[in-house]
Amino acid sequence: MKTAFLFPGQGAQTVGMGADLYFSSDIYKNTFDQCSEACGLNLKAACFEGAKMDESETVQPAIFTHSMSLLSVLRTYGINADVYAGLSLGEYSALCAADAFSHETGAALVRRRGSLMDSALLKGEGGMLAITGFTADQIEKSILAAYPNVYIANHLSKQQLVLSSYKAQLLEIKQALVKEGACMASLLNVSGPFHSPLLLGAAKAFEKELSQYEFKELNSLVYSNSLGSPYEAATNIKALLYEQMYSRVRWHECMEHMYSMGITRFVEIGPSNVLTKLVKRGFKDAQAISVFGLASLEAFIRQSGEAVA
Repeated sequence: MKTAFLFPGQGAQTVGMGADLYFSSDIYKNTFDQCSEACGLNLKAACFEGAKMDESETVQPAIFTHSMSLLSVLRTYGINADVYAGLSLGEYSALCAADAFSHETGAALVRRRGSLMDSALLKGEGGMLAITGFTADQIEKSILAAYPNVYIANHLSKQQLVLSSYKAQLLEIKQALVKEGACMASLLNVSGPFHSPLLLGAAKAFEKELSQYEFKELNSLVYSNSLGSPYEAATNIKALLYEQMYSRVRWHECMEHMYSMGITRFVEIGPSNVLTKLVKRGFKDAQAISVFGLASLEAFIRQSGEAVA
């Protein structure tokens, strides 16, 4: 059975994430502390108590650190995946899992990424709107054609999308979509219009930040949000991470590609089960597992041991 490890993005955070593991697993604790020191933040206060978790500068390294600390425990049991993929921020976890950079480097990098994303517009000026019940083609022909500066930021599944724009426009669009029969239209609790050209200035600043790092060749297959397919051997990782900040996240295409490659087990490693739910809805015969805390981690380790035996 081919396995993909999936890593969630911003919005997956929960207060208390990782606390049970931090105080019960030395391996988890060591990775967590290394990331916390590298990014210069008190991630225990953030993850365990929710301190400053309304700021991308804190949320992004917090989620990254929790995911990578979970992965470090799994790897001590010899548990790995055939491919790695992550939604938005989660792509950094996927790249780290494939040895593009260390978890210390990743934690520092995503803190800077979050800071730049938050500062792209004035606080409260931009936002994101989650929609269920319309295809990307339908949204492009109606909403994107009628409203300027509105973009599909995340293509999550056949009929699940996220739009980015100025918040005032998103409120108008929300009312219009509800009238047209949207199953769901909800503003997300984020600080800006992520993954849209409105973040191009922040992306250019981040490009300079990326230039200061050296990335290693990937040792496993990793999916690019911008491509909707895997990184190729000669791909410039930094160029795609720069592009990812202001372009559409093609998660649906990533998932379709993985499934066509024979991936039948998807394991979400992080604080939520958002990606697990997408797998269950879109691929009825696939196995979808969430590893987010001590109990789920132990259950997955047991299951993996039984599968090997």
